[in-house]
Amino acid sequence: MNCKLLIFSIIITGAMVCSAQSPSPTDTIYTTDLQKNAELFSKGIEEKYKENEPEAIKYFEEALKYFPQDDASMYELSALYLNDPQKIADAFNMIEQAAKLKPDNKWYQLRLAQLYSQDRNYQAAKEIYKVLFEKDPQNIEYFDFYIETLLNTRELDEALDVLDVIEEQIGQNEYISLQRIDIYREQNNEQKIFEEFEKLIEIAPENTRYASMLAVMYRNAKRDEDAFRIYQRIKEIEPENENVNISLMEYYLDKNQNEKAFLEFIAALKNKNLEYSIKVNIFNLWFEGKDQNDKKIQAEARETGEIFLDIYPEQPMGYFIIGNIYLSSSDYPKAKEYYLKALEKDKKNLEVYFNLCFADISLEDYNDLIAHADEAIQCNQLIPIFYLFKGIGYINIDDYEQAIKVLEKGRKLSTSNDLTRDFNIHIGNAYLSLGKRHEMYLAYDRVLAIEPDNIFILNNYAYFLSLDNKDLDKALAMSEKTIKAEPKNGTYLDTYAWVLYKMGRYEEAKKYMKKAFKYEKNPQGTNYEHLGDILFKLGDKKGAVKNWKKAKNFSDTSEFLDKKITDEILYE
Repeated sequence: MNCKLLIFSIIITGAMVCSAQSPSPTDTIYTTDLQKNAELFSKGIEEKYKENEPEAIKYFEEALKYFPQDDASMYELSALYLNDPQKIADAFNMIEQAAKLKPDNKWYQLRLAQLYSQDRNYQAAKEIYKVLFEKDPQNIEYFDFYIETLLNTRELDEALDVLDVIEEQIGQNEYISLQRIDIYREQNNEQKIFEEFEKLIEIAPENTRYASMLAVMYRNAKRDEDAFRIYQRIKEIEPENENVNISLMEYYLDKNQNEKAFLEFIAALKNKNLEYSIKVNIFNLWFEGKDQNDKKIQAEARETGEIFLDIYPEQPMGYFIIGNIYLSSSDYPKAKEYYLKALEKDKKNLEVYFNLCFADISLEDYNDLIAHADEAIQCNQLIPIFYLFKGIGYINIDDYEQAIKVLEKGRKLSTSNDLTRDFNIHIGNAYLSLGKRHEMYLAYDRVLAIEPDNIFILNNYAYFLSLDNKDLDKALAMSEKTIKAEPKNGTYLDTYAWVLYKMGRYEEAKKYMKKAFKYEKNPQGTNYEHLGDILFKLGDKKGAVKNWKKAKNFSDTSEFLDKKITDEILYE
């Protein structure tokens, strides 16, 4: 008896057929179909690896025509169809058929489960992963997919059970702990999170990131002692950890242990692993809201400034810090010296320019103020405060026209009501110095539109209206606001009295002028001259001349004072 060995596709069938008799015509046809199927499948694989997807699809589809139960071609087609949005349904159909034909083929089952997950059919995916996992619980891939689908289906308790199973198989590890932590977060189970993190840092003691995370959570939960314990652990494992000093600084600050906090602050500044920018932020955090005039604070700042100078000699921070110490202690020349050194390291540091301009104002170095403000403007032309500084500089060197030009530029850039108010105040004062009362009033009106109760502007406005004999009722109302706000302010009382005088209300004017002298510690010539004028209107010529003579000792008097004294007559 002849035995003829027929070899079919190993990929498809993995089997050999042995016949005891000559094949029938039907058998021959079937064998030919399988051979053609195997040939086409091989060509499809070849084109697939050439990344010629259209040809690969054509061959796999042809292969199925010769052998419709060809699960291998179905599997390949399911992957290729996924690349075409129009054939997603076909991809599903192919892998579902393949999985039915070979239910024990894990690759088919995995592909089908993945497609279910992509389609958000998590329940169907979960059932497949569950079977795969139960057959091979040590397979991390099955475990990972299974957990993911359980989380998607919100079956959190079952997910925890699966994690317990895998932990029994492979022991404790980071991955399992992190998965549990994610689930406990979903369940808002804070205590379990803490416990799992404690296990995690025992499993991976060298990974201080986990310990840092746990410490932060303890801090947030007000479990400060536990947080402190973890911080100490981190310090033991990793003495140069760049974050632990900051954390301990914050911890000690919360406990009002300022000395210990300062030591950690200094340690953080000296830590070579900590970036310069972070150290700058730490510095700002440490000194935020603290009294810069306090000797202890100044000593701390000096120490930190010297650390910056020692570690970062090419950075401006150290010079800036020490400059600020001198500024806060009113040593303006030294402050200015250090700010200029800071600018040598960074010529575009606007924060340094800002403080330098304050030093210039304090020293009355108005030409320097103009120059430094202008340098800042060249660095950034959109920051209005430097136009204000520059304008103030021009006002103080009596260049009022230039001051107004600069201040108007800054005013247009300002988006802050407070800053816009200040621009208008100085613009108004500049116009006043130029004798342009109308423009001054317009600027003051803009101030009052922002801040209706600005008593400085109200006083100035009222006084000059009275000098102009203009809108006296308005002037009186404005002045009334100032003395209500500050009833013991001699300057405001003088203005009120003078407005009353201009309105012909001499007795009232005298009353308030007497009050002005009561509260004014250093009366000026204007005060004496005003009182003299009021007394003259009331018929007290002797009293009037007496006060005019007192006014003669000051420079802030009217052009008529000498004639008043000589002629003993009121000139206005």
